[in-house]
Amino acid sequence: MITYRSLKKTLTALLKNKFPDCKVHFDNVEKSDAPYFYVEMQPYTSTVDGKGVYHDRNIEIDIQYIPDEDLFGRIDRMKIYDIGQILDLAIRPVFYVEDRAITIPEAETTVHDEVLHYIFRLQFTDADMSQEEFELMEELTLNLRKE
Repeated sequence: MITYRSLKKTLTALLKNKFPDCKVHFDNVEKSDAPYFYVEMQPYTSTVDGKGVYHDRNIEIDIQYIPDEDLFGRIDRMKIYDIGQILDLAIRPVFYVEDRAITIPEAETTVHDEVLHYIFRLQFTDADMSQEEFELMEELTLNLRKE
């Protein structure tokens, strides 16, 4: 089962690897100096089976890049677009978290008030293996006859 902590760890490592000079935040950024990344996760979950073991998960991830300004208070828009393209190449088409590979068919890149928003969704089914309702699988043997 993919936890939010493991997702946070994976995203932080990815961003730090691609942008070593930027800090990565998932919460309080009031005292951070630009440039930095701020990541928001919006999870949606629904139960697939009646036992509460299998869950369809849909996690919208919004990676925001807050750029630094030059001496005159201007933002380099091309740098913002370059960051968006680097993010897209690093995340799509397959995003790896823990032992899973999740296909990301589409992502949205927008700029609002000089802040880049790179938004994508992780959609997958998870199983809560801690449920005691599981019966162990029996060993299956197969004998083939040659005729």
